[in-house]
Amino acid sequence: MYNYTRQDYFDKKQDFSDKISVAIMVGLVVLSLIANTIFKDKDPAPANVVTDIRFPAYETEVEAVNKAMPFHLNIKLPDQWEVKPDGDTEKFPQVNLYNPYFIYSGENCIGYIGFNVFTPPEEEPVITSYHQHVWPVIDSGIMPTSINQYMIVRLTDKFEAGYCELNVAEKAADAVLCYNRDVHNMVGIVLEKGVADEAALQQICLSLSFSVA
Repeated sequence: MYNYTRQDYFDKKQDFSDKISVAIMVGLVVLSLIANTIFKDKDPAPANVVTDIRFPAYETEVEAVNKAMPFHLNIKLPDQWEVKPDGDTEKFPQVNLYNPYFIYSGENCIGYIGFNVFTPPEEEPVITSYHQHVWPVIDSGIMPTSINQYMIVRLTDKFEAGYCELNVAEKAADAVLCYNRDVHNMVGIVLEKGVADEAALQQICLSLSFSVA
């Protein structure tokens, strides 16, 4: 028969404590690894930022555009999109939108924003069809321009915004169109086909506002 001594008791107690400590340390390491796996490279996406664009930005060959009432367009673009002054409109359907600013997602130019002016109609049309008087100003007259599946998202007595498919010759794009009757200006946002779904196009329409410069 083995008789436990006082030293045996303390040795076993110490051994048990050591095992508990090791188990706790292993648990902390496992939790740390799990946390790193879940949150690795998961920086919070930036919130939508309001972009302020001023039109007219510079003179063009069109005198009516040069004399347009200056205004600011405020717009919220989807996350990771930004507006830059330089780009190329050749990849998109060619329409009469002046002073273009270019929309980028990373290094890719995915669209542009431009404006034009319109003359108020002599006879006041029904508010829901007022855009039929405005949108034709973007037609260059060189190639047929068609605006298909136009959907109104916002409509007031002074402002309208909606989205559509824009077709010129063999080029197609998604587009957001809006106008303001106080300044007699309209804005077109031409986007590479498929870069924005219907929900994103609707959110862009809802974010748009004009203010006199």
